[in-house]
Amino acid sequence: MAKVLWFSRHELSEDQLADLKRIYGQDLTVTQINRTIKSAFELKAEIDEHNVIAVVAPLPLQAEFLKLAGEKPVIFCKNDRVFDEADNTKVNFVHAGWFRIKEIRVDFERL
Repeated sequence: MAKVLWFSRHELSEDQLADLKRIYGQDLTVTQINRTIKSAFELKAEIDEHNVIAVVAPLPLQAEFLKLAGEKPVIFCKNDRVFDEADNTKVNFVHAGWFRIKEIRVDFERL
């Protein structure tokens, strides 16, 4: 059984959950963490208890999740922005798939 840790301010949409079940099987549980953290190391115990880590976070935080997860998949979902047909000033977000993060490399210099 897949145990998914969902680190996000938003609940999973029905489409996102259905797609997770397609990927990891129907028998899965999702635990959401919806709070501000300074470091993924604050969630080490939760990461250790789950076998899939799904995150919505800035790149440096994603890199920390990736390091802590080891061989466990760290994934994120992509959403397309689609203008509402009835009100073209309104944007809807449509699930466009899950992606596994394999590596994060950030190269920067002080200005």
